[in-house]
Parts: sequence; structure tokens; C-alpha cells
Amino acid sequence: MSKFGESATPRIDPRQLQDFLAVVEHGSITAAAANQFTGTSSVSQSIARLERRVGGRLFNRGRTGATLTARGRNLIDPAREALAALDRLVVDSESLLPAVPRLSVATTASLADDPAAVLLGALRTEVPNLRINISDPPGSSVADAIHPVMAGTADVAIMESPPTGVPGTRTVRLPDHKLRLVCPPGTPSPVDGVFIGEDLMRIGLVVAPRFETSDVYRHLRSIEPRIDHAFVMRSQHRDAFADFAYEGIGAVILELSSAERASERGCTVGEIFELPPRKIAAVARDGQNTQIVEHFLRLCAEQSARKP
Repeated sequence: MSKFGESATPRIDPRQLQDFLAVVEHGSITAAAANQFTGTSSVSQSIARLERRVGGRLFNRGRTGATLTARGRNLIDPAREALAALDRLVVDSESLLPAVPRLSVATTASLADDPAAVLLGALRTEVPNLRINISDPPGSSVADAIHPVMAGTADVAIMESPPTGVPGTRTVRLPDHKLRLVCPPGTPSPVDGVFIGEDLMRIGLVVAPRFETSDVYRHLRSIEPRIDHAFVMRSQHRDAFADFAYEGIGAVILELSSAERASERGCTVGEIFELPPRKIAAVARDGQNTQIVEHFLRLCAEQSARKP
């Protein structure tokens, strides 16, 4: 009796047919194995399994090699046709791939978890067979996230400090990110819950790549010109920033919900003096989008409208 999920009669493996035809072409199991850069025992076992499946011997094996039996001769054309059909199936399936909905997104590490993950999770709930590619855009500036969209290598960019008035693009504003400074446990709370430039210099900051091109950096530099000297570590592993603060490496700047979770772990959390919210948007080409891109942009607009 076969086990649940198994066929009562094992199916023929394409490799068995390949090995069979190799032996036919080269005249022996040894020569076929050498031509396929595999072991003689592997080819021999493959042929034995195929013989069990078709119900009889395919070769008479002797000192001079392997000669075909009548059953073996009758299998040559079906074997070739079966392998050719598999090759056609691969080609046909590749031509069908564009029918599967796909979305390519360019975004920086600082936005990968929120809002990118939140938005893409909601989209895939609505489109379960969606295939998503998310990539870190090339370049050294947060503004470079738009370049893959302009070049046609990404469908949409989720980016901070979105540009305005770029010809051929369409921008959907997303909710601003309220930011907080998350400090190692034991850091004294600031006066009125607000950290100033001197606090940042004393505690030290963990920052992400491209940080110096962000609006947040420009603000910090305006309140503390020496802010570059406060950087104690740079990492693109944005998902570990709360851990970096918790382990005492330095302070990190996180959006509000992440900061609240860090506070529950014992980190000291506060505002940064006069730090404005981070501006975020989804940017796509204008008038050249697939249905899935349009669907995603509508979702972005709906999510933005639902949040205060």
C-alpha cells in the first residue's frame, strides 16, 4: 500500500530518460556516466529504476557494453518526445510569467519596515499571488530612490523628502513619521522630555547609510553643528536599531510606534528639540503604470486618508 500523498506507481524521472538516451548514444553505462560527469553507479541505478517502471530490461549488458533489447528500442522515440515536451513546457511557462502580477519597489533601509512592509503586506492580502521585488536604490542620497523609477527598473519608490515637480512622475503622499530619540536603558530623561544638541553629543548616535542627505540630519546640524562627531556607528540593519540602543551602543532615531516598543523594553525615549515629522511619499511614473501599480497607489492614498 502506498503512503498518503505518494503514487502507487512511481513516476518516471526525466533524469532516468536522459540517462537511458545517454547509454543508447555512447554504447555503455561507463561511457554515458563519463560524458555526463557523474558516477557509473548513479547511471546504473537510474537505468534499473527505469526498467522496473517500464516492466522489463532495456539493455543486455556485456563485456562489450550495453545493447538494446526490443523494449529498449521501442522506448527511444517516446523518451526523446517526452524530454522535448518538457523543454517546451519550460519555454511556455516562461512566456506566461508576465501574467503573474508583479511589483518592484525601490526604498531605503529606513523605510523598509514602515511604511513599505505595512503597505506591501496590505497589498498582498488583496492580491495573494502577487510577486514583489524590493530593492535598495543605488546612490548615496535618500533622493536617489526616485532614479530606478525614472529609469524603468522599479515600478514605484517609497521615499523620504520626496521631490516636487519632477516631469513624468506621480506622487502620493503618505502619513508623516513622527520621530523619537531612543536611548540606552539608564539614560537620564531629558528636561520636559526633549533632548537637545548637547544630549546627542553626550549619548552618541547610531545612523543609517545616506543619513547625511536626510531632512533629519539637516535639522540636527542646525541645532548642533558638531553633530557629525556624535556618530558612534553606522549600519544598514535598520530592523536592529532598537537592539543597538538597548545594548547601549548609542541612541537611535525611530518612528513613534517603534520607539514606544523600545520604551517597553526599558529604553529612555524622548523628543528631539523642534524636530519636524519626516515627509514620506510613494512615487511612480505618470500614465505608464500596470494595473497592479495603480492598485498599489490607490492603496497608498487610502492608507494615508485613514491616518491622522
